[in-house]
Amino acid sequence: MQFTMSSGGIPAGSYRARFVEAAPHDDNAEKYGPGVLLKWQVLDGEQGGNETSRICSAKMTPKTALGRFAVAFRGGAIAPGESFSFADYAGVSGIVIVEATENGGTRVGTFLPDAQPSGQATPPNTQGQVTPIQPPTTPEHVERF
Repeated sequence: MQFTMSSGGIPAGSYRARFVEAAPHDDNAEKYGPGVLLKWQVLDGEQGGNETSRICSAKMTPKTALGRFAVAFRGGAIAPGESFSFADYAGVSGIVIVEATENGGTRVGTFLPDAQPSGQATPPNTQGQVTPIQPPTTPEHVERF
């Protein structure tokens, strides 16, 4: 029986993806403390249907990875003392930037949620019907070089 070594995740790059969930991650908790596993599903392309993820410390501050992902989902700052639930953002689509890690695997480094007309990502359970904004097509709006 033969096996082929895989990289441990999807290749580094950018992908359209949908946020799936945030779940507790207790592997190595005795060494690093409690963690959170953030998961996305790639929507299309060669990696379509595959999942990619990021394990973060469960501590949420503006400087931690968990805090930076929360701010990205919210589309703006989160005030000290304000609560935030990743569950409210399950189903939000956007671009994930997957980066290589030192151990040869990959992880999500950045998430850029699709912007709503207000400029903020809106949890799918609170979205209304949104009409996409179309760029102007009249000649006076065309830049000339």
